[in-house]
Amino acid sequence: MLQRHDVAYYACPKCGLVCTERPHWLQEAYANPIAPTDIGLVARNRALVRPTTLVLAVLCNGGGRFLDFGGGNGLFVRMMRDTGFDFRWLDPWTQNLFARGFEHHPGGRYEAVTAFEVFEHLPEPRETLGELAAITDTILISTEILPAPRPQPEAWWYYALESGQHVTLYTVKALEALGAAHGLQLHTNGINLHLLTRRKITRGLFACLVRPLVARVLQPLVGRRASLLPADFTTLTGRHLDR
Repeated sequence: MLQRHDVAYYACPKCGLVCTERPHWLQEAYANPIAPTDIGLVARNRALVRPTTLVLAVLCNGGGRFLDFGGGNGLFVRMMRDTGFDFRWLDPWTQNLFARGFEHHPGGRYEAVTAFEVFEHLPEPRETLGELAAITDTILISTEILPAPRPQPEAWWYYALESGQHVTLYTVKALEALGAAHGLQLHTNGINLHLLTRRKITRGLFACLVRPLVARVLQPLVGRRASLLPADFTTLTGRHLDR
């Protein structure tokens, strides 16, 4: 790990979850909260906007408040607000650059919470999920599912040995168990997008909505909302965007 730490990995015999030993290297790993090797950050945020808007428009109240937990530099929050969804930002580890003025404040609930490329970073995912489940009934996450058979750390890129930040890796069964501990049902595409929710959702609907072709066709029809950009400009400056 980080080219200088020998790290032990452990696999749960029941659900297949894989985690590292106690991650004593995290302070070193997060000297740069956004890893220099994460060159896919912008492309990933762009790719997530379309399925997210469709899922929130179809399965939730699109006019509600949403939170992006582990929101990084705020790029996704800004993109979702530009798309017309009232998103707020929360990230204990990273500086907010693009969503200033739209941070999370304690109190109240959210229609849904997103947590993209977050859960693999968590040494205690059950505890974190419990905190999120206390403020929402629906949590949309992205994390890569462990292949079967389980690869060795040096044979799969998602172990992220260069950055040292990925300490917990999941199977579908592990995500099911994690959600069940908080009364949440799992809906997943079986690859990288997963919905944990208390809502009653038809089995298979979520996986259908996040298929790239389906999202590309339906999002402009179902997920289109008026951008919050003009209103946000007024909130931040007291002036109207067209003046």
